[in-house]
Amino acid sequence: MTVRLRVFAILRERLGTAEIERTAGARTTVGAIWRAFVAEHPEVARVRVRFAVKEAYVDADYRPKDGDEVAVFPPVSGGA
Repeated sequence: MTVRLRVFAILRERLGTAEIERTAGARTTVGAIWRAFVAEHPEVARVRVRFAVKEAYVDADYRPKDGDEVAVFPPVSGGA
């Protein structure tokens, strides 16, 4: 299965890109996909993240479908 990770804020800055395509097994979770990615990119290892699929937040144990886009959000805060 192929999924696309879309990263935001500090993740995009550190990685130099907003989208990453990943291949994973059919029963893989978004958390496992992210951990495998972080193992290859330790510069983002300390960034805590949340995941969303189809505009809804999902837990790390969510199993994406082939072709899904997984949004990966670091903590953010707004200003006034």
